[in-house]
Amino acid sequence: MTGEWVIVATERARRPETFAPKKKEKKTVLPARLENCPFCTGNEQLTPPEVLAYRDDQEKPDTPGWSVRVIPNKFPALEQHENGNLPDFEGAGGWNLFQDFDGYGVHEVIIETPDHNRQLADLRAEEMVLVLRAFKERILALAKDPRLKYVQIFRNHRQEAGASIEHPHGQLLALPYIPPLLEKEYRRCQEYYAENKRCLLCSLLAEEEKSGERVILKNDFFLAYIPFAAPLPFTTWIVPRQHASSLEEGEKGWEEQLAPLLRDFLFRLDEKLEDPPYNFYFHLAPLRSGPQPDYHWHLEIIPKLTIVAGLEMATGTFINVSRPEEAAQFLRE
Repeated sequence: MTGEWVIVATERARRPETFAPKKKEKKTVLPARLENCPFCTGNEQLTPPEVLAYRDDQEKPDTPGWSVRVIPNKFPALEQHENGNLPDFEGAGGWNLFQDFDGYGVHEVIIETPDHNRQLADLRAEEMVLVLRAFKERILALAKDPRLKYVQIFRNHRQEAGASIEHPHGQLLALPYIPPLLEKEYRRCQEYYAENKRCLLCSLLAEEEKSGERVILKNDFFLAYIPFAAPLPFTTWIVPRQHASSLEEGEKGWEEQLAPLLRDFLFRLDEKLEDPPYNFYFHLAPLRSGPQPDYHWHLEIIPKLTIVAGLEMATGTFINVSRPEEAAQFLRE
């Protein structure tokens, strides 16, 4: 999807089971609610007012009774403001070596459950559907701001992956520009489509399913597999079979089909790799771009099992010490 090379280090490759940490003492049993946790039910006054919630009583915002709650981040990386003009992110204005501006954007938190002691993998499928639906609803709402160009939805599981609060939550960052990595994916997909009159990821999906050796899970609507050139051990993509460029462009009811498969995959990570820290994120088409025949949205899940070190930072080239085929078989069994 990007044209980047990956080194699969066969001489130092590890068996999949060696990535699971040695059994530790029993996990600490967390309470269902913490008095000082801002994301726990009953503590709604500790957060900014919600922008979206699914609750039993729709007439009482910022009160208990919700299943999923979306709030502005109390300490945002970017904020919507009226002052100042955004720069030309396309670079048409020449070389401005020290260009800056007041950060413009939206930073939100998606609180996935009122329970402090349940992770995403612990949610019932119908509960996870609401989390996925919240992603789509916020994208549709943020698309109304013409200064926003892209919405990045991501989740950091456990402190080692970047989570600062242990209560289960994801995040959303709406940006006034297209991130460079997405630009690279878009360009690659456009080039493939121009030459083959077919979506690149649709082609990859067909080949992966035909081979089957890197496929972990599948249903009638989604395929979960480890890519041929996975940059890190157990990197997994979940891709809709039906072509769609973004969540709001997806087939009706895609949330009900993704929820059980995602839950199954996260449960396997927990069981087989002892609940590893992980990051997951969606790659989507730009806001307001409409259906794109060349771009195909997908979810990427990256367990943090190795250290990204000097070579990766210096060159952008990753070393994978796990054979994708073996890792997929390990999770598939």
